[in-house]
Amino acid sequence: MRFPRSPRISSLTVLSVAVLALLALAGPASAANGTVTVSNDRFTDSASGNGTSTIAVGDSITWVWAAGSHSSTSGTCAGGCTPDGLWDSGIKSSGQFVRTFATAGTFNYFCLVHGSMMQGKVIVQATTAVPLANFTFSPSGPVMGGQVHFTDSSTGAPTSWSWNFGDPASGTNNTSTQQNPVHTFQSFGVFNVTLVASNAGGPSLPIAKPVTVSAGGAVPCVPSDTTLCLNNGRFAVTADWTKEDTTTGHGTGVKLTSDSGYFYFFDSANIEVVLKVLNGCGINNSYWVFGAGLTNVRVDLKAVDTQTGITYTQVNPLNTAFAPIQDTGAFPTSCP
Repeated sequence: MRFPRSPRISSLTVLSVAVLALLALAGPASAANGTVTVSNDRFTDSASGNGTSTIAVGDSITWVWAAGSHSSTSGTCAGGCTPDGLWDSGIKSSGQFVRTFATAGTFNYFCLVHGSMMQGKVIVQATTAVPLANFTFSPSGPVMGGQVHFTDSSTGAPTSWSWNFGDPASGTNNTSTQQNPVHTFQSFGVFNVTLVASNAGGPSLPIAKPVTVSAGGAVPCVPSDTTLCLNNGRFAVTADWTKEDTTTGHGTGVKLTSDSGYFYFFDSANIEVVLKVLNGCGINNSYWVFGAGLTNVRVDLKAVDTQTGITYTQVNPLNTAFAPIQDTGAFPTSCP
């Protein structure tokens, strides 16, 4: 008796059917919900392969009993296994237990039957996006000894703030956790103010802004490629050049010390003017200016005392070798 031949099934067909069956059993895919197998005296998370599960706020853990009698009981086994009352599946030998986690944190659990021999952990991560920190301040041209008001303008609903005013001389007042703090700078200069804003999602990236505080003069010193701030930032120094063909430009300043720096005009490897501003108040009640040059172009040198607004100028004529500057009376009224 001949039996009808069975249709041939390719290996690709078998594989496709197997994949579809697995997808059907698994149900909708989830990147965060966790599954923990309870068997062989251990908890095994399907993602980590060990007893630690990591999910997001609002997601769930499903414990699936595969063998033996165990429980999933919330609590810690440090110093003795003690339930904390958050959840308890009861002792089971089959079936499932599901728990949804509404808050971020780390949640330890254990088996009532095996105690510290069988422990697990659920790490619940916050899903809130971290803030984007930002701030403004007023007045825009603060003076030392005056209050500067900082206003938080961060987005992302921050709930806490960490300020650093870049002013270590102010001691404990150099930092603040207020949303809109007020700070008084007791010295002049450029202070790098930093803000970090945080919420349940974590801290923002820090944002830093320079705050230029003057000593009370009309022109605060702001360091730039063309401005040197000498003598602890009190004097703003510039050097402009003019060539025979009447082209002009600003010298590029390079600071050397608190009191000194140099300018180059056309090539960074070619120093043109070196300048120093010294405090001679204790000797002749004046600030001193010393300078030297390696050029014969016209140089218009200017140093501004930001505390008094007094300006000191020197001009080196075109086609003339730069004459040394040794002026010990450059700022005769700038001393206290």
